[in-house]
Amino acid sequence: MKKMARIALISATLMTVPAMASEFGVMVSKQFGKAQTMTATAFPGTPAGKIDSVSANGFGIRGAYTLLNLKVAEIGLTATYHAKSESDFVVNGSKYGKLANEYMAVGAQFDWKFLVNLHVGLDLRREKFTTSEFAAAVNNGSTTATRPWVRAGIGFSIPTPVVSPFVRLEVAMAAAKEDKTDNQDNVRKALAPEYQVGLYGGIRF
Repeated sequence: MKKMARIALISATLMTVPAMASEFGVMVSKQFGKAQTMTATAFPGTPAGKIDSVSANGFGIRGAYTLLNLKVAEIGLTATYHAKSESDFVVNGSKYGKLANEYMAVGAQFDWKFLVNLHVGLDLRREKFTTSEFAAAVNNGSTTATRPWVRAGIGFSIPTPVVSPFVRLEVAMAAAKEDKTDNQDNVRKALAPEYQVGLYGGIRF
C-alpha cells in the first residue's frame, strides 16, 4: 500500500504541473545482477559460499522537462522513481532471506525522432538495497549507494495536436560496481543490479 501511495502521489504531482514537464511515462523492467562468492560470513547464520545472482522485476515512473526542442531532436532533464523490486537471497542453493532494490534518479536525455525514435540518457541513481526476512534479525537492514547509469533505447511515437503517445524499449547499464563481500554493506552493493531492460511508455505534451 505504501508503494502504491507513493507512486500515486508522484504521478498526481507531475500531472498537475503540465507546464513544467514535457514527458510523463511508466516503465516495467527486469534488473540483472551477478553471482558473488562470500568468503567471509558477513551474515550471521548464513554460510560462506556462492550467492546466486539477483534478478528482479519492477516498475517505475519518469518525468522529463525539455530544454531544447529542434523537432527532429530533443534534449531534456529527467527525474525517475523506481519502486522496490525484490528477489530471493540464495547461498549454496538455499534461500536465507530477501534482497530488494529501489531507486530515485535525476539525469539528462537526448532523443532523435526519425521513422523510429533513438534515445540515449545518463542517470545519477540514489539506490537503496535492503535485506529482509532473515532468521537472524541482525541481517535485516539496508545500504544506500549513488551510481551513474547510462541508458539507450529505440521506440516510436504517434504525433497528435495535443499529446503524443510513445513507447520505447530501453537498456541501462551501471557505470560503477562493488565486488567486495567482506561485510553486509558490501555484499548488498555487490549483489546490486548491473543491467536493466525495460519497456517504457507514456505521453509527451
